[in-house]
Amino acid sequence: MNFFLRKNKNKKAIILDIPLLLENKINKKNDVLIFIDANKKNILKKLKKRKNFNSKLFYKFKKIQLPLAIKKKKSHFIIKNNFTKNSIKKDIKVVLNKIL
Repeated sequence: MNFFLRKNKNKKAIILDIPLLLENKINKKNDVLIFIDANKKNILKKLKKRKNFNSKLFYKFKKIQLPLAIKKKKSHFIIKNNFTKNSIKKDIKVVLNKIL
């Protein structure tokens, strides 16, 4: 998962989750890319719990996505998601403090 962050003059950030951001080349030069890294098995397990999960659609999207290694390389920050709110919040605060 890739997020990008756009700063403005008031030191505020806009955080957007755009699934195919890099694939569609819609990121701007000044955007800050944040890659959320998670275990593939955990991601699939969480997705399957969703009521509207569609495995065919999931695998179609996987085929058109860039390899994760490329997304990580293009990102400014990488946050490890172990699916606990506290660790994610802490890492996000660290990234925001570096950016803003």
